[in-house]
Amino acid sequence: LFGLCHFHSLMLERKKFGALGYNMKYPFSSGDLRDSASVLYNYLEGSTSVKIPWEDLRYIFGDIMYGGHIVDNWDRRMCERYLQYFMQDELLDEMEMIPYA
Repeated sequence: LFGLCHFHSLMLERKKFGALGYNMKYPFSSGDLRDSASVLYNYLEGSTSVKIPWEDLRYIFGDIMYGGHIVDNWDRRMCERYLQYFMQDELLDEMEMIPYA
């Protein structure tokens, strides 16, 4: 959930920069985070696996929940890269959340 919240904040923050942040305006909102958190809870609650299905979660958030708004290929690639960074096992360890600061 923490990685999802951090990802959501980055997606919203990029909106503030207009054409420098995204190639188009996308209607990301707090509803996206609420719905994604609900999907995350339901998906993990129904899973019997011990291992977290990161690939499935990246697909759900990157191609469906947030990716459903994104129509530009470069913006989609950026979204996928963010999710690859935040949705991994190292997140549960002591991963640096702001690697470029």
